[in-house]
Order: sequence, then C-alpha cells, then structure tokens
Amino acid sequence: MEQFVYLAGPVLGMTEKAANDWRQDVAERLAQHGIVGISPLRCEPIHGQTYQPGYPDDRFGTARAIMHKNLLDVQKCDMTLAYLPRPREPLPGEFDLPHHSWGTMAELSWAKALGKPAVLVTDDPKIRAHPVLNASAGWVLDNFTDACDVLIGILGGYTGGSRNV
Repeated sequence: MEQFVYLAGPVLGMTEKAANDWRQDVAERLAQHGIVGISPLRCEPIHGQTYQPGYPDDRFGTARAIMHKNLLDVQKCDMTLAYLPRPREPLPGEFDLPHHSWGTMAELSWAKALGKPAVLVTDDPKIRAHPVLNASAGWVLDNFTDACDVLIGILGGYTGGSRNV
C-alpha cells in the first residue's frame, strides 16, 4: 500500500532549482521505502526565472487553482513535511522574500485541522519557539535526514519499507 507525504515549503519567488532540489532529494529518499512525495509544483507554471504572483495560466496558475490543489494534496496525503527555513536575502534573480512562506504556514495549519500528522523542518529559532507553529507539528526538526527518518519510521510500516515490529 503506497503512502503519500505532501512536501510543503517555499515556492513564491524561488527559482525552479531552489524550489525543487530539496523536494526531489526528499522524494528520492522516501521512494526507497515505498513512500511517495507529492510536490505542489507538479503542475504550477514558472513565470520567467522564478515562481511569481500573477501567473498567466488560468488552469493551474491562479491563486484559487493553487490553493485548491494544495488543499486537496494535504487532504489526500497521509502526512505533511513542512519546510520553513529562516528568511534570507534573495539570490540574484529571486523575488524579494524577506519573510517566511505564508503558504507553507497555511498548509501546516490545514494538516493540523485535518488531523494529518506533520513534520516541521526549520533552522529558525523563532519558528521553533512560536507556540502555534511548534504545536502544529508532531516533530520539529532541523534537517531533512531526521525528517525522512521520521517519515519512513512512521509510514514505512504500512508500505513494507520499514521495520513494523
């Protein structure tokens, strides 16, 4: 039986590489244990060099389309991995993002409201200390290796990809 993990994290203003590299790495690690990583970017169009607001694609690029697709993914997945890195200065060509990913925060809240377990990965002490964000996740970790270990440990027993007893 396949298990699914929604890979929530920064998109808006990110280059395709920055938005996808960590998701691809996590998805490959999970796939070795029969767990499927679901990316919110699977049908979102990139506009120029970065994911920007005001996409010209009415099928997948509007705010409503993105929100409803992502909500569906959180509902359908067994768990959510939410990545909230500390804000940083943008790289050349990136949209100015001196704040956290608000969409990821919404997705983490959806997971909690839907009773879906979540793993939060962050290097930001402010996120770790925030009572609502911290309590929204069953695990608050600082790296993807530990996050994958948790996801595989929890879901792998259902897929046969991990020790069950």
